[in-house]
Amino acid sequence: MHFRGYMGMLLLLLFMMPAASLRAQVFDNSRQVDTLSIAERISIRTNLVDWGLTVPNIGVEFDLRKENWNRYAVGINLRYRPRTSGTYVRPFVFNLFEATLEGRHYWHERKAEPSGYLKRHRHWIDKVFSCRTMMPSHPRWIFYRGGYVSYSDFSMLLGNNGWQGQAILAGFTWGFIKPFVAFQNGNSIDLEFGFSAGIGVNKYDNYTINEYTNCYPRTGTHGWGFIPYPVVREIRAGFVYRLGNYPIQKKYRWRYDVDMDYRNKRDSIYNAWLAAREQKYIRDSIYKVVAQEFKVLYDSCVDSRHKMEQDDIDAKAPKRITQDSIKLRKQFIRDSIAARKDSIAREKAIKAGKPIPVGKYTAKEQKIKTAKASAEKAKAKQVANRDKAKIAAIKAKAAKEKAKTVSGKTTTAASTTNNTRGNAKKEEDDSAVMSDKEAKKLLQQQKAERAKAAAERAKARIAAQREARKAGTKK
Repeated sequence: MHFRGYMGMLLLLLFMMPAASLRAQVFDNSRQVDTLSIAERISIRTNLVDWGLTVPNIGVEFDLRKENWNRYAVGINLRYRPRTSGTYVRPFVFNLFEATLEGRHYWHERKAEPSGYLKRHRHWIDKVFSCRTMMPSHPRWIFYRGGYVSYSDFSMLLGNNGWQGQAILAGFTWGFIKPFVAFQNGNSIDLEFGFSAGIGVNKYDNYTINEYTNCYPRTGTHGWGFIPYPVVREIRAGFVYRLGNYPIQKKYRWRYDVDMDYRNKRDSIYNAWLAAREQKYIRDSIYKVVAQEFKVLYDSCVDSRHKMEQDDIDAKAPKRITQDSIKLRKQFIRDSIAARKDSIAREKAIKAGKPIPVGKYTAKEQKIKTAKASAEKAKAKQVANRDKAKIAAIKAKAAKEKAKTVSGKTTTAASTTNNTRGNAKKEEDDSAVMSDKEAKKLLQQQKAERAKAAAERAKARIAAQREARKAGTKK
């Protein structure tokens, strides 16, 4: 069936309806909740733009709730252009099947109020999706917005390049519906305008035309992947046929306008919110006033206390300053007089050729030097006494060894007693003298050996430290 056949059937259905059965559609301002039947919740639509592209299409929509204040609906749309067959290769191919699931939110424009529950939205996001205007420009139009998901199987050939595959799309839909005509039996027809656009994924094969073999050879294959640009799925300009005795002017009402119980509830909630906000404002205002007065009073008390403390300090300050200055001046005078006396005494001693006397300021240092000298003398004396004790011990030890040696010898001549005694006494004195020299020499040798041992130990310690540092550096 070609394009002229499709359009002929559509026009035939429209003009078969008698003109006497048409009546004007009037906007409904009644404030009551109506219950819709199943038929009144169903609408059938078609898009003339698709018909103009020789693509037959039809859609069915169903309202989610049965009340006239329901504003949500779901629908399914089908587009199908069947494959054509023939005995020759066609230079142009356009085959399409598409199924779309769509959800919509309908609304009428509302007149916003300067104050109250229906104030105009102020946030920019709310303004984009707001249905409230200060002066509704299209009170008879019904706007909608929503989303869709679609699956399509397509095949297109333009010139020598062809594409055949599947696609899955998802996106946003927007538009408006204008009442067109109503029939005496309650059914009505509306005009619909809008568009749908979004993103999607697809897979397809490339093919071309071969007139010699009378076929379409495939030239490439592409798997599933995102489409790198926005996709306009549909541009709508069509008709909507509504069943039942409930045209679109009565449907998709604001619940606040038709459900009085709901309206009273919303008003009570809003009034309670306003009352709570006003009470909070009053509480905050009272708190601010009390806090400000308390702050002023507290600051005044603190300032007065600080002033009293400062006055007390200022009252005592001159007396304290005077006493301190008097003490300092007296000390300065005393120091000046003592320094002058010391300088005069030095000058007199220099002129007389006498030793320079110690002044007041150097007496303390002289005492410290004297104490240090006394301490050094006492230390030297202790060292000398210790050396003397060591020498005495060495002497005693040498005398004891000598006495053992002399006692072992036998005296051979008794006649020489006097000479022997004299010689023995002389030898004993010489031995005693030699023992002192030997003791001093031995003590010096011991000191030298100890100093040498200490130097060797220090040298070994320094060498060990150097080796340790070298080892640590290597690590």
